[in-house]
Amino acid sequence: MYRQIPLDVEYTFNDNLIYEIDKDGLITFANLKFCEVVGYRRSELIGKNHTVFKHPDVPQTIYDNICIESKKLRRWFFTLKNIRRDGMFFWSNIHCTPRYNDINELIGFIIVHKPASKLDIEEENQRYKNYN
Repeated sequence: MYRQIPLDVEYTFNDNLIYEIDKDGLITFANLKFCEVVGYRRSELIGKNHTVFKHPDVPQTIYDNICIESKKLRRWFFTLKNIRRDGMFFWSNIHCTPRYNDINELIGFIIVHKPASKLDIEEENQRYKNYN
C-alpha cells in the first residue's frame, strides 16, 4: 500500500465500522462498511498494519500511547482522525476490546469506529495542537 496524500475534505459516515487486528496490529477482519468508508477492498486490508489509516495530523505520540494502552490488555476509547485511501479524512470514536482464544490467551483486538461528535472533534483537535 502507498501513503495517501491528505486532502482537506471530510468524509462522514453513520454506521458502526468494525475490524479486527492480531497482537502485531495486522488486520485479520474488516466488515463491509469499514471497507467502504476507508476505500479499500477487504482483500487489500487483510494482513496490512492498521496504521495505514493514521492521518498525518495525528501526532505519533498519540499512536504510541494507543499501543501502550493496548499492551495493558484492557479496553480503551479514543477519538481519532483517520485517513481514507483517497486522502479524505474521517473522525471516529474508537472502542478497542481485547480478543482471547479458548485458553484465555490474548490473540488480538476488536476495534469499532463510530461517528464522532463535533465536541469530540474539537477536543481532539485541541489535544493535537498541544502536542505540537
